[in-house]
Amino acid sequence: MAAPSFTTGNPLIDGLYAILNGISEVPLISSPLTGILILAGVMLASRRAAFMMFVSSIVGGSVAYVLGAPVGSITFGLFGFNSILTGMAFWSGPFVKSNKTTFVISIVGAAVCAVVFEAFSHLFGDMFAGLGAGYSIPGFTISFVFTAWAIMFATRKYGRDIWPARTAQKTPTEEPPFKWNAKEFIHASLNGVSQVTFIQDWRTGLFWIVGLTLCFELAPVSGSVLTNAYTAGWDPSSWLYLAGFMAFLGSAIGVALGIVAKLPTAEVRKGLHGFNNVLVMIAITSFLPLTVSTFLFAIFATVACTLFTMPALTSVFEELGMPTDLHMPALTGPFVFTTIIFLMSIVAFGHIPGGIGWAKP
Repeated sequence: MAAPSFTTGNPLIDGLYAILNGISEVPLISSPLTGILILAGVMLASRRAAFMMFVSSIVGGSVAYVLGAPVGSITFGLFGFNSILTGMAFWSGPFVKSNKTTFVISIVGAAVCAVVFEAFSHLFGDMFAGLGAGYSIPGFTISFVFTAWAIMFATRKYGRDIWPARTAQKTPTEEPPFKWNAKEFIHASLNGVSQVTFIQDWRTGLFWIVGLTLCFELAPVSGSVLTNAYTAGWDPSSWLYLAGFMAFLGSAIGVALGIVAKLPTAEVRKGLHGFNNVLVMIAITSFLPLTVSTFLFAIFATVACTLFTMPALTSVFEELGMPTDLHMPALTGPFVFTTIIFLMSIVAFGHIPGGIGWAKP
């Protein structure tokens, strides 16, 4: 199955596709309709964050266009989503102060990330394919993680007013009693979905779920106004798409395991132990043909991400003296490392099918 094309030859329409698809590619889906709903959900929680999401998508696509990247890749949104996450991590994010300096950092970071994205695409695609007789994997959000981490460490040396004052370390105390119920569990799970773009708002998470369920391509070359953005192996004419379900399930697994492992309740309620799992579930069930085996494989990866990768990275940065009171600076690093390791492993697993054109020689 060939990837759909959003290129029309009309600069205005192509630009709109590039912006909206860049937004929808944050959860690894290319669909203008999904992009609209995600942007609306983010705007519901924060107009500042929605503005930076929109602008960063333009910046990433524009840099790629000026440097001569394939127009089809740009309109598909591939140069937008990492730039969006990089831009949103700073000026409109929860980590640094919102001022002129951090605005410039966000824009420049989004621009640089477009170049970093192509570098990692070459590394994980072309280079791996050459070395492993066709074995290659997507880079996902690794270019965002690499760029944002570099900026976060670099700006510690700046003499600009960027980072909030560090609060004194408090002596660990027992958390106030909190009783989980169905409502709190659902809200925490939806918060995990919205936290992919640094937003804590269950209503935003709901917009994400709806957008990922109604992710139609609206591709001009399809011959149809609405064409479903289906998982590999699914009927392209089907109106059923499970990315919304996978997103909620991944976050819910993170919340449940956070409760079982007795991770800090406040963090679990905010969705900080769910957002990486959202992307793990979507990635494995979308980039591999969806079967019972791959579905269980995705759940297995999600469990590993929750119990090991996320707490491990957080602990590493705590040892380095970086603030981790939110989900900084692990970002989507746990998702990237977990998913890449699990996808690379399937070369020897006969019961896990490879993706189309990649993953297995």
